[in-house]
Amino acid sequence: MSRQIRVVVADDEPLARSGVADLVRRDPECTVVGECADGRATVEMVNRLRPDLLLLDVQMPELDGFGVLQRLDPDSVPAVIFITAYDQFAVQAFEVHALDYLVKPFDDRRFTEALTHAKTALRQGPGELTRRLSGLLEQLAGREDSRGFLSRIVVRVAGHVRFVRVEELDWIEAADYCAKLHAGGKVHVIRESLQALEERLDPGRFFRVHRSAIVNLDRVRELEPYLKGDHLVVLQDGTKLKLSRTRRAELEGRLGQTI
Repeated sequence: MSRQIRVVVADDEPLARSGVADLVRRDPECTVVGECADGRATVEMVNRLRPDLLLLDVQMPELDGFGVLQRLDPDSVPAVIFITAYDQFAVQAFEVHALDYLVKPFDDRRFTEALTHAKTALRQGPGELTRRLSGLLEQLAGREDSRGFLSRIVVRVAGHVRFVRVEELDWIEAADYCAKLHAGGKVHVIRESLQALEERLDPGRFFRVHRSAIVNLDRVRELEPYLKGDHLVVLQDGTKLKLSRTRRAELEGRLGQTI
């Protein structure tokens, strides 16, 4: 890479952020194109500016560094050097996927070492860095919420790793040994059975209306009479799914609606 390496620095602590930016500016091969104080601003800036390198603080309020990565446009994810106060999960994850990280407080020598590694990797092309980040993101996708239920599901789209947060799901359909995730008009196929997914989803939010379908209860609009005493579950987008007779009473209780 002969041109200047374009860098964004993201840290919610003003002094830490300016200090890191100053260290980057000491390198004649790098230029700081933006600084961010929170995760949401970082997502917007990276998607807009498409820098080569992101210095990313893991512990930011509201949307942390991992959340930033999960919300970035897959086509604009840059090389990343993670910055963290000691976080055992984070450090182990970075080491497993051979990703550069800095543990606060760090000295100039350690910073220069990490930046040199990043520059070398960028010159060799983005392929290997992308693979390592994808591995980290897949690991993060399997993280559960504080109650032990899935909070997001990893999907692959055109070779990219993307994430579907469980609250975005409308319903899930069985497809042999796979499952189809219906979310916002889009369908994603994953290699996991409906039964396995059901065991990992919050039963307070998701309900299996039939052996081949699970619905997000927040998306249910009404229960509609069908043929011979059967009923359909009608979702907010108009999707109609058959309701198993053996599950009707339980669903009525969950929805507070009697047919």
